[in-house]
Amino acid sequence: MNKKLMRLISFALAAMMVFSLCSCGQSPTQEEETTINYASESPSGKAEVVERFNAVLKTAKEGKVAISYSLDQGAGGCDCENQYVQAAFKTVANKVTDTDFGMSTEYGQPTTDIFPLMGSDEPGSLALTDVRSAIITDNEGDTNYTIVIKINPETNPEQGESIYGKLYKIEKDADILKNFEIIKDFMTVESYDATYGTGTIKAIVDKSTDHIVKLELSRDVRVETEITGHGTLESVGTVPMSFDYYSTAHYDLNWDNPETQEVEA
Repeated sequence: MNKKLMRLISFALAAMMVFSLCSCGQSPTQEEETTINYASESPSGKAEVVERFNAVLKTAKEGKVAISYSLDQGAGGCDCENQYVQAAFKTVANKVTDTDFGMSTEYGQPTTDIFPLMGSDEPGSLALTDVRSAIITDNEGDTNYTIVIKINPETNPEQGESIYGKLYKIEKDADILKNFEIIKDFMTVESYDATYGTGTIKAIVDKSTDHIVKLELSRDVRVETEITGHGTLESVGTVPMSFDYYSTAHYDLNWDNPETQEVEA
């Protein structure tokens, strides 16, 4: 019995060694499968990161990529001496910001009207003077790297000239004020001042192609204005009011050619 038991134990140990050697032999193959061929060297420092962002944005603007765009927006932080305006603000803010800005383009269609700079063939590139900080995260094994850029604050930026106007598609004052027409039975707004806080750009880029696959543009704005009450708020008269406006534009990019199932170079 002891001899048989020893033979069984010896056989079990030998089998375990064989399986262990097989597993070790598979490791290099698995590592090779996760190897990523970089399209270019990873940038370092603020200037190089900004340069890379401008390059990948330009490529996307000129490419045949399909783009899906959506906008999340809202308002809060109302500050007004009139309690009725304070109470009505949430309803008013929901009406003004509850607008569907979603749009998309098919592969091969022009991106002029959907991608920054909207309405132009130019990509809306950044200058170092526009940028507070720029970093890149590149985790080993991931197929993408991430660019995060912080934009300097501005007060009442020019819609067509400032970086906010170029990248974030700030409408002209007259068009912005038109958004308040849906609440004209309650109140009207004639003008405003807008202080833009630090804006955030986040671009997720494919390592092997340097193609943007996702882009987010976020902004926080403090708005100061005067409102004149109408209808049930007529007794309010004209009073100062300030509030926070925030939005994030989302771009999802698909570089696959649907006819060939190949990624556009």
